[in-house]
Amino acid sequence: MDFSVTHHFAHDPEAVVAALLDQDFQRSLSDVESLKERHLESQEERDDGAVVRRTRCVLDVELPSAARRFIGNGDPAWIEEAVWHPQEHRWTWVVIPEIGGDLLEAEGHIEITAENGGTERVVSGRVKVNVPIYGGRVEGWIVDGIEHAYAEEAERLDQWIAQRENP
Repeated sequence: MDFSVTHHFAHDPEAVVAALLDQDFQRSLSDVESLKERHLESQEERDDGAVVRRTRCVLDVELPSAARRFIGNGDPAWIEEAVWHPQEHRWTWVVIPEIGGDLLEAEGHIEITAENGGTERVVSGRVKVNVPIYGGRVEGWIVDGIEHAYAEEAERLDQWIAQRENP
């Protein structure tokens, strides 16, 4: 299932990028509503200026027992590995599932661009759940959770930047 969500910020792209790279901001997202858990595992800058961030997420969703037959009793959890490419103003991300092994595939990118005196962030990706009958439904739940998490992150990001611009 492909998805794309767009968020607009009144702040310039440099302020948005700086906030997204701020580890304190990332840690402040530990209680995002659509996730049972969100934890910044690591964030490291490479020699080429790229930044690699690993975030552990646990989706807050009740799966039907038929879907649990395939993934077990654990909550849908994964590590999101995201790489910031500063020259392109672009993140690329991939999901590394903790349960279900190769049953879940997810990847995408995030574009940050100047737009009408502010910034536009476009999050695009693809989620594939390789489970007969229930795969499409589970994909929908995951995409819904991802979209809600990014929407809440956008609200918090806007507030974070505003608080730092007007202390």
